[in-house]
Amino acid sequence: MTSKPLFGTLVAFVIGCFLAPVGRAEDATTALRSSGWKRYTIDNSSLGADGVRSADVNADGLPDLVCGWEQGGVSRIYLMQRNQGARPTWLRIDAGQAPDVEDAMLVDLDRDGAIDVVSSTEGKSRKVLIHWAPSSPGRYSDSSLWKTETLFENRSRWMFAVAMDVDGRYGPDVIVGGKGQNGVVGWLQCPANARDLSAWTFHKLTDVTWTMSIMCRDMNADGLPDVLVSDRKGEREGVFWLQHPGKAQASVRHPWPKTWVADDLHEVNFIDAYDFDGDGIEEILATHKQGEDLGRLSILHRRRDQSWKGRPVNIPSWITKPKAIQVGDINLDGQPDLVLSAENAVNGRSGIIWLEFSDHWDTPKWSTHDISGPDGIKFDSNLLLDLDSDGDLDVINTEENNNSQNGSAGLGLIWYENPTKN
Repeated sequence: MTSKPLFGTLVAFVIGCFLAPVGRAEDATTALRSSGWKRYTIDNSSLGADGVRSADVNADGLPDLVCGWEQGGVSRIYLMQRNQGARPTWLRIDAGQAPDVEDAMLVDLDRDGAIDVVSSTEGKSRKVLIHWAPSSPGRYSDSSLWKTETLFENRSRWMFAVAMDVDGRYGPDVIVGGKGQNGVVGWLQCPANARDLSAWTFHKLTDVTWTMSIMCRDMNADGLPDVLVSDRKGEREGVFWLQHPGKAQASVRHPWPKTWVADDLHEVNFIDAYDFDGDGIEEILATHKQGEDLGRLSILHRRRDQSWKGRPVNIPSWITKPKAIQVGDINLDGQPDLVLSAENAVNGRSGIIWLEFSDHWDTPKWSTHDISGPDGIKFDSNLLLDLDSDGDLDVINTEENNNSQNGSAGLGLIWYENPTKN
């Protein structure tokens, strides 16, 4: 990626200031914009890169990736390859066709030792697909040996999935979240033989309008994983959690008890969780919208009376419509930093930035640093991994908006090299 000239950077910054919505509280945030981090392309050969997730699928100690290509209609795995001291290269595997895929997840669903892929699809497809991996490790990278089947379908448009052992019986079950008129969050109960797709049982947990995030978190400290959800639309939009009723009751007690963390966050997007104050209770970070165009970032803190209070984090005018937030120590100072992505990075604005607190985590004033520069428009969730093994966290993301606008591959699946240890 070429560096942006200083004059162009200043012009873009001035334009961004004029375009900033009223009430952004710009003076409370230190904006430190540069030309961004160096960008590397992992894949831009298909269309509509829509989210990235990670697991070590071949047990070699290196993080591998999975990405769903929405317009391309395929879910792909990327096996990380690296010689000593070199930046990574990637061996690409087409796990299977997945029309209108919104999310792809890595999980060994049939417990044969080979990591499979679960794809959540919307559009006209509206299916949860399972891409079965070849059981032989030596054949894992042969795309022709993968087998795609429908794990579940109904009228919901499926947006996101996570693996979770809900009932303690046969291995990983699957929590799925949908969108639209028939949107629900529920769980698919794994049978004794996971390959017998007719034996899987779906249990509805709650209605939703637009699932954005699903996280497994023990929200009430009872030793059981609860389900934390962000719902982007609806009469009550925001963040809530569903209480696990116990393994013996999980498949018979529906719906699970529902507790709202915040039901006043307009168009909430992706969330993350981190215990900033070290009290054993994680704060929840949420990107959301306020007014027509004003993007917001809030840290939700649980108080002693069990109610939640939102604490704002100011963001600069050169990033709008925040999409995803992740926590990690970016500059290796021992303090948690924030990586924020956006879905409307136009007119010279940045699509990915990182923030460090200047005073204390629960004050609005955070210093802001550029990552992506002005290239790219619609980014998704951030994955923080040390891809080059230099000791700092790099940022992996996908950028899809160019695809839908002009039919090109856009930036695709990319990563940004953290300059801290360079």
